[in-house]
Amino acid sequence: MKRRLQRLRSEHGAVLPLVGIMLVVLLGLSAFATDLGWFYLNANRAQRAADAAALAGVIYMPAEFATTASSTALQIAGANGFTDGVDGVVVTPSKVKDAGGVTDSPYELRVTVTATVPTFFLKVLGKSSQTITRSAVAEFVPPLPMGSPQSQFGNACDPRQSGCTNQPNFWANIHGKYTDTKMGDAYSSWCPDKSGSGKNCDTSPNPSWRDRGYLYGIEVASGTTSFTVNTLDLALHTPGGDPKRTGDHNVCGGCGGAGHTVTATLYVPDSTPLDVTDAIPVCTVTKGPEPELAAGAPYVWEPLCTVVNPVTGIYTLEIKVDTPNANDDTGLNRYSLNVTGIGATPHLYGIGDISIFNNISAISADFYLAEVDSAYRGKTFVVELYDPGDAQNNVSNIISFRGPPDGTIPWTSGCRISTRDEVTDDWSPLATIGSGSPCEIDATRPAHNYDGKWLKTEFDLPAGYPGGWWKVHYAYNGTAQDTTTWRAYIIGSPLHLVLGK
Repeated sequence: MKRRLQRLRSEHGAVLPLVGIMLVVLLGLSAFATDLGWFYLNANRAQRAADAAALAGVIYMPAEFATTASSTALQIAGANGFTDGVDGVVVTPSKVKDAGGVTDSPYELRVTVTATVPTFFLKVLGKSSQTITRSAVAEFVPPLPMGSPQSQFGNACDPRQSGCTNQPNFWANIHGKYTDTKMGDAYSSWCPDKSGSGKNCDTSPNPSWRDRGYLYGIEVASGTTSFTVNTLDLALHTPGGDPKRTGDHNVCGGCGGAGHTVTATLYVPDSTPLDVTDAIPVCTVTKGPEPELAAGAPYVWEPLCTVVNPVTGIYTLEIKVDTPNANDDTGLNRYSLNVTGIGATPHLYGIGDISIFNNISAISADFYLAEVDSAYRGKTFVVELYDPGDAQNNVSNIISFRGPPDGTIPWTSGCRISTRDEVTDDWSPLATIGSGSPCEIDATRPAHNYDGKWLKTEFDLPAGYPGGWWKVHYAYNGTAQDTTTWRAYIIGSPLHLVLGK
């Protein structure tokens, strides 16, 4: 017994070294866990800053990468706690290569945030800081240019008349509020389809009606010292209209109204050209109804607004009819727009959607639809047509689509076609056309009557898609007095982060 007690006394303190070793290990693990959490927190902060900076800057791509896009990205990164050049922080905006890895993707922006983070307990182990790098790629899908690749939207004369050549074969169109939607304007007409025209047409509006006009983009490049927006026949001509020229007329001439007023407003460029509620106006011009014109009256361009020393970017032009209490607003108003410039001439086109009027007979006609850049390879391009093919019965009427680079080549890479009556209805499939066959819609009436209906055509853009302008090809074997409304867009959120790049 005595010998055992002596042995136990000799082992006193043996556990202390083990406890000391374990404490060092535990302290090291605690230090590592604390610093790891600190790294994780700062990495998340850097990622959020990169995300916000990329989303803020990409809307100015590609024209302003070196200026506004980059400076905005740097500013937003700083507002999120990462200021370039301060405390070792580096914020780098850069362009992004497209899927082929050769050319720059025009509508994408990468922002990389690099920061040096101090450690806490790891300093004991000789590590005083950690470098963290996070990046984000954002994409902005701007409104597709529609209707015109040039500086003119609509005809300058009647293509049916001798000597009137090289025209786009349509007039821009807007209808008065109390016009039946079946007349072809999906957005300006309050009266639901087939409810008639006049302020008592219905107590509820056409589901797609909006209290906003049609929008046009005037794209100004560097080198433009001034530009002027001009209009042709912008006012509504009443009472008999202008049926021999642009096709103006008042569909409710017996209602006692004088006809609607048209207002044109030009706005300075901003990051949301489709939203003019917060845009700053440059000028506003209002046109009241004017007397009807004789068939041989000359076509006269009238200046609307001149901008001196314009900024680079897209000026938005809104054409809108008034919203009266009287029964005046039932006219069908056709007009054209152009822009002239000193220095570089701006480009003019519809944005978001357009309403147009054509009055052709016994011919085939091509109409510029939309410009779809090669940057949209791999995405889905969508065209929606409202009230198309309003032509004679029992004569062939085929609508087809022609693709890039210049809208002369029939699209044979497949498409999907569907229809619906109202924007509140679900789409019903009509046809799926496989690769190798032209994408065509038979609009021969009465068997295929799309009067007052929507048609949607979807195109999956392949990897080798070249980019350029699309056209709609109408092949009529009869006469047509057709007002239609078109939309063209790329599927997806216009502004979003791109994962995996």
